[in-house]
Amino acid sequence: MRFNILVTTFLLYLNCLTAQNDTINNVNLKEISITGTSKSKIIEQQAIKTTVLDVKAISNKAPDLTDLLNRTVGLRVRQTGGLGSNVNLMMNGFDGKSIKYFKDGIPMDYLGSAYSFSIVPTNQIERIEVYKGVLPISLGGDALGGGVNIVTRENLGQKNLNVSYQYGSFNTHKVSLTGGVTDASGKYFVNGNFFYNHSDNDYKVTVPIVETETGNKHNEKVRLFHNNFSNVFAEGFFGVRNMPWAKELRLGLTYFDVDRDNNYGFTMDKPYGKVKSKAHSLIPTLRYKENLFDNRLSIDQFLVYNNLHTSFIDTLKGTYDWHGQFTPLISRKGESDSKGNLTKLKYENFISRSNFSYKLNSMHTIEMNGVYTKVKRTGSNPFGETYPGSDIDLLSTPANYKKFVLALGLKSYFLEGSLSNSLLFKYFNAEGNGYYAVNNALAEKWNQLSTKRFGFGDAIKYSFSKYSFVRLSGESTVRLPEQAEFFGDGSFIITNFKIKPERSYNFNLGGHYSTPSSLVIDMNLFYRRTTDLIMLINTGVYGKYENVNNVKGLGLELDVAYTFFKRLKINGNMTYQDFRLFNQEDALYDKARLRNTPYFFANLGANVFFNNVLSKGDTFTAYWNYGFVRQYYLNTIPKKYEPDGFLGLWGKPKVDVKESLIPNQNIHSIGCTWQSKIKGNPAISFEMRNIFNSVVYDNYRVQNAGRSFSGKISFSI
Repeated sequence: MRFNILVTTFLLYLNCLTAQNDTINNVNLKEISITGTSKSKIIEQQAIKTTVLDVKAISNKAPDLTDLLNRTVGLRVRQTGGLGSNVNLMMNGFDGKSIKYFKDGIPMDYLGSAYSFSIVPTNQIERIEVYKGVLPISLGGDALGGGVNIVTRENLGQKNLNVSYQYGSFNTHKVSLTGGVTDASGKYFVNGNFFYNHSDNDYKVTVPIVETETGNKHNEKVRLFHNNFSNVFAEGFFGVRNMPWAKELRLGLTYFDVDRDNNYGFTMDKPYGKVKSKAHSLIPTLRYKENLFDNRLSIDQFLVYNNLHTSFIDTLKGTYDWHGQFTPLISRKGESDSKGNLTKLKYENFISRSNFSYKLNSMHTIEMNGVYTKVKRTGSNPFGETYPGSDIDLLSTPANYKKFVLALGLKSYFLEGSLSNSLLFKYFNAEGNGYYAVNNALAEKWNQLSTKRFGFGDAIKYSFSKYSFVRLSGESTVRLPEQAEFFGDGSFIITNFKIKPERSYNFNLGGHYSTPSSLVIDMNLFYRRTTDLIMLINTGVYGKYENVNNVKGLGLELDVAYTFFKRLKINGNMTYQDFRLFNQEDALYDKARLRNTPYFFANLGANVFFNNVLSKGDTFTAYWNYGFVRQYYLNTIPKKYEPDGFLGLWGKPKVDVKESLIPNQNIHSIGCTWQSKIKGNPAISFEMRNIFNSVVYDNYRVQNAGRSFSGKISFSI
């Protein structure tokens, strides 16, 4: 009934707009696009709250995408260790799978962990679009907190090649190669991308040591010893452009291989010396684009089918301590699990993404986006659970997950383009099923997930001038569980077939002011009210995605940048977010802050530019960046015990929370880059990160690397 009302309302709205066509055609509209404005600026200035990171501008610098995101207002990267460790993004109080990730507008589920923003080289990225709150129809995902769209570089020249190599602390190597060839007519093209990463990740951390003789525990600084990470990613595609029957037809083939040593599990309470995890896949893709009816109708269709193979190996009969000493124990079959683990999983992924956009007239465009995802998981583990009364492996029975997200929207311009509005409706459907065991396989249960939900939203923007505007957006939306939350990852995140979708009401109110060349000010207020929030919960050695308590709260973002004499740019931002539990069964925790979630963080940076330093046309850039994160807590702390300073920004808690406290973090980094205009456009970059060797935590007190160095050289032809 609710869906029928929404559809009827939307159709009536369209009918009214169509009836006004004759009047609209006689209106002398101002040009909506701004001459000379970059695509990034056009995207940033739409009605939906968007931050665009110009990666191409910093592609020759040593910092990676993780650093760039951490310096962006409203964002914090949550990383459980060094290069290649599990990573996710926190945005406006949401993190984990509540943030949806896209590659060129396509959901990245089929790529697993092979295309994380923590390992993709900047040389292969054009820009990153960060959507806070409402997602545009063209993405059409089921996100709560927003979405991140990684837009790759287009190799449009007849012949082009970009190569880079980076070396850093902890024996870290990063290689990137991208290039393409297009024929003289511009119709036929072949492009490819390749990158390789490796790191020993053998930095020092402070961990709890248990004395064998007394059982007493003390903290000690040790060097990680079984923490290597390596990955290979290769992507090639060929196709045609500007044909009578297709704007573009592209066939692609992607291969990746990931190899990770695991020195610890979900926390750093216990070390491992032989636990490993792997993943690989070969992925064919198809993408078709076409414009019809005098370019009024645009079609964009993407298809992918692949088998993703993962494995988790834990078969050592003994244990390691933090000093790398091995103790054989015949009674054990594994380190992380005394029963041992040799899990092999195969995920059959199919994704179809269909996007249609039709321009009704110069003021109104209607758009529809549908994303269908189907995943089947099968596997084996000779040490794992079996069906009661038999030796049949529980993982051998397929577990299935299907979901469909349909988005329908209308983008409109009024008042000669000064006022814009984006109206959207969404339909969500998910089905899943699988077996699981309890009480050491003494019981067996079949669990099903089935849900149908609806959502709607609107975003409106009013421009006072070319350089200033305000915008407001709101939505009632749903986020369906991801396959990783439903299935687990076969290693340190376990299955939860009982997980439920999240539901949230989100609002954003922001303003923007800038001058033509020197000053930029951006401010945003946001409010969230979420039920059945999904969080990754620490259950000891392992983690599990669970629906936690209801959460609501508001926040403020402020971002300022100023350029002096075109040579010195100063920028700074701060984010405060106050997300708290409500309607709790235990009144003690009502209005308590959401655990393991930073509530205040800020950045400050300076960049200085010089031209014609060593040769004509070259550029030398030096920079300094500072990041601060206010202390927060791993566990839920009753509100009455929080620091009583203004907004909790200073003072100490009124209860001993030493074991669950993430202390204040202050991180400084410096670097420089030289870019030449001679043949090959060589560039050299150096960086020293965390120059004062501060202790850094991102998630569950898993310590990240301290002071580190890196250098990068790149060429472009």
